[in-house]
Amino acid sequence: MSCTDIGVLLDGEYLPAYQTAALEKVSAETAADVSLVVVNQESRSLRHRSLRRQARRAWSWGAWLPVWTGTELLRSVRGRPAYDEPRHVSTVDVFAGADVVGCTPERTDDLWATLPDPIVDRLAAETDVVIRFGFGLLTGRILNAPEHGVLSFHYSDIRDYRGRIGGLWEFIGDDSNAGVTLQQLTDRIDGGRIVALEHVPIEETDTYQDLKHRQRDPTTGTVLVDGVRNLNDPEFEPAAPDTLGTYRTAPTPLEVARYLRKNNANKLRRLLSEGRPASSPP
Repeated sequence: MSCTDIGVLLDGEYLPAYQTAALEKVSAETAADVSLVVVNQESRSLRHRSLRRQARRAWSWGAWLPVWTGTELLRSVRGRPAYDEPRHVSTVDVFAGADVVGCTPERTDDLWATLPDPIVDRLAAETDVVIRFGFGLLTGRILNAPEHGVLSFHYSDIRDYRGRIGGLWEFIGDDSNAGVTLQQLTDRIDGGRIVALEHVPIEETDTYQDLKHRQRDPTTGTVLVDGVRNLNDPEFEPAAPDTLGTYRTAPTPLEVARYLRKNNANKLRRLLSEGRPASSPP
């Protein structure tokens, strides 16, 4: 079966610009179009109503929590980078011909959720593949109901790095590149079948923010287009990876220190380079 009708799962009525751009690129460069958009209607107040749950979540981030909090504070002052600016579903051109519906997931625990049967039935009947940009960890019928399953991005090569904070481990490990995996979801976290995979370079003077942007840049990234084209190839079969990377949770204090040292040093190096007169030696 060809892959021409795409379903999209969103965590709310807004999605970042890089996700809309990736979908628009697929629509422009393949025969596939978005036909159904499902918006998570579970309220944030409900998802985070438990103080105990909030405390557990904060504890699970460990030494990374101050870094994340500081980044969010800076974004609230300076604004988000262009690739991450929110777009309302009503302003996204690729959604113009799609039906937008809402649903509340059925949670099996704090991490995993299933989608209601009527939504799964619609996705199975009206789409060939579903792209997950929301709803967290999914299990149940939805994983196999569409012909080509549910696709999800992981911003690392799952054969090397799984779990949280994609790209961070390559950055602090001084790797020469970082992966972007488009996987067909299974019940194993970041253990899906690989539909497409690409790698982006990590330059010597990059900050972590540079790497995140490069991994999400739709002007150069082709992983979603490649994935849809692969699914339209009758001889293509998504491949279960031979090996999987260690599942990462949150960095240790030592790893956070390595991140801060490298990231701040490269920021300073860039500032000095930009402030140097043109006639100065490199």
